[in-house]
Amino acid sequence: MATTSTQPDITLYRANGSCAFVPHSVLKELSVPFNEVLLTWGAKGVEAADGSLTHDEYRKVHHLGYIPALQVDGTVITEMPAILTYIASLAPERKLLGGNALEQAKATEWMAYLSNSLHGMGFGMLFRPGRFTDDEGRYDQVKERGRAYVRNCYRRIDDLLDGGKYPVGSSESVVDFNLVIFWYWGLKNGFGMREEYPNYAALVRRMEGRDSVREVAQLEGIQLSF
Repeated sequence: MATTSTQPDITLYRANGSCAFVPHSVLKELSVPFNEVLLTWGAKGVEAADGSLTHDEYRKVHHLGYIPALQVDGTVITEMPAILTYIASLAPERKLLGGNALEQAKATEWMAYLSNSLHGMGFGMLFRPGRFTDDEGRYDQVKERGRAYVRNCYRRIDDLLDGGKYPVGSSESVVDFNLVIFWYWGLKNGFGMREEYPNYAALVRRMEGRDSVREVAQLEGIQLSF
């Protein structure tokens, strides 16, 4: 539970099955009250599912129109590492960023890697090849390169989890929550997650035992793996 004397006014802009699953789960884990705006993909880009917010209006919240965005007392936070860092700060006793300076640095390293390499580069090529080439005839080539990049990222994650229960320190951190959504994306896109990445599978099995993860998976229409 947040320990601040005055509860901030928080709004999460999210879409089902997107990487916003991560802050959604952490907010639920910490029992932090928040408002939400459910977004979906329209003709121009993301917009409110209930029609209350057009894509152009959402661009005034997030300058690139990406998901997620977190608004706190009127200030907008974008980029997953920043969003998770703020949410973790609401319950410092949980040490979701690690228990010391070195663990905090490792948590930041993990978040940057997942955001920039696995998501931005790997899944970016797979989902949005137009960001990497103007030649539509090369889209399939870019997508295949993206699949190879994602596969290498999964292999690295599995190697880093070998012999350790947690990616950072001796308890759950925001990194554990962050890793869950990319597992689901791997399954959805035909990667051999269970067969090829046993250490990663063990982490997801553990995380799916948490009420927060199970609740958010149900809310977002995601089938649990274990």
